[in-house]
Amino acid sequence: MDSEYQRDYVVRHKKIRDRLESEMKNCDCGCISVPAMAVALKMDERTVRSHLKIMEMDKVGAFLDPDGKAFCTKNGIINIAKDMGLEVKDHDQV
Repeated sequence: MDSEYQRDYVVRHKKIRDRLESEMKNCDCGCISVPAMAVALKMDERTVRSHLKIMEMDKVGAFLDPDGKAFCTKNGIINIAKDMGLEVKDHDQV
């Protein structure tokens, strides 16, 4: 991977990660719409999904549908479970 391409890739990944963190802080939702995130970031939906798949492998969150249209973070899933009245372990242990 050449240096310029690598730098661009890292910058895009950081933008997507920062947007995900911002979205999760600013809403009571458990999942983020990948198409809406792509529009907000002015990026291709496939690019956003690919970077989120890397985050999924790093256990940041998970896609809930086979088409990869919704991405949920750990805290988002915990919030959904609590809203449903389910007992949730201390999230540091999850």
